[in-house]
Amino acid sequence: MFRTLVLLCLALAAAVGVACSSSGEGGRPVALAQNDDGCTPASIEATPGEKLDLQVKNNTGKDYEVEGIEGTKLEEVVIPGGRDRSVGYDVPSDGGTYKIKCYVPGGVSTIIEVRAGEGGASSSPAASSSPSAQAAADATVSVGLTEYKVTPNVTSVQAGRIEFDAANNSASMVHELAVLRVKDDGSFENMGEVEDIDPGSGGSVTIELAKGKYQLACLIVPGEAGSTVNHYDEGMHIDFTVQ
Repeated sequence: MFRTLVLLCLALAAAVGVACSSSGEGGRPVALAQNDDGCTPASIEATPGEKLDLQVKNNTGKDYEVEGIEGTKLEEVVIPGGRDRSVGYDVPSDGGTYKIKCYVPGGVSTIIEVRAGEGGASSSPAASSSPSAQAAADATVSVGLTEYKVTPNVTSVQAGRIEFDAANNSASMVHELAVLRVKDDGSFENMGEVEDIDPGSGGSVTIELAKGKYQLACLIVPGEAGSTVNHYDEGMHIDFTVQ
């Protein structure tokens, strides 16, 4: 539902030339720039309980995404190349450091830290899945995650509602599973993901997928979930086809 609302808003913006608004209206404005080499600023100083209006400007020709990670409660937002968007974020009332991931799927990525008050303890990790994961699926794909491989039990399915069951078989590393649609220009659209899967744990997400080319990938980057490397760049992705 959230992705549908975002797409409707973007379609309206393209038709009438206005910017999409969000719950950020009324909060303290914070400029956030998306460039070819990543996002700025790398950190935002805030007050516990403060409402922020992240005024995001995409200065590239690629689609960027912004979302909370490691328990930070900020829904995924897509900012198309060359567009602006206002993104609202309510800083938790507890002091700490909260992480926002600003990235091109399969490409450049920046972890932005929102530092609120004393302490600086990051919010606890939690695997996530789409609300649609509880609905009936047309097919189920089991996906194993290790360093640095993504191993599905099949590499193609028929179009429809597909459930992806991810299992992190690592002994020590956190992984995630993202389902990326390969667009005509070779860039990616993140269709859905299971985030921050602890070693020995799992999670699932169910996504409506049309025919086309996809990738199953881990998009964890340095500074996220204790990682010092970009998991995608280390080879943690595999081609996947929907027929």
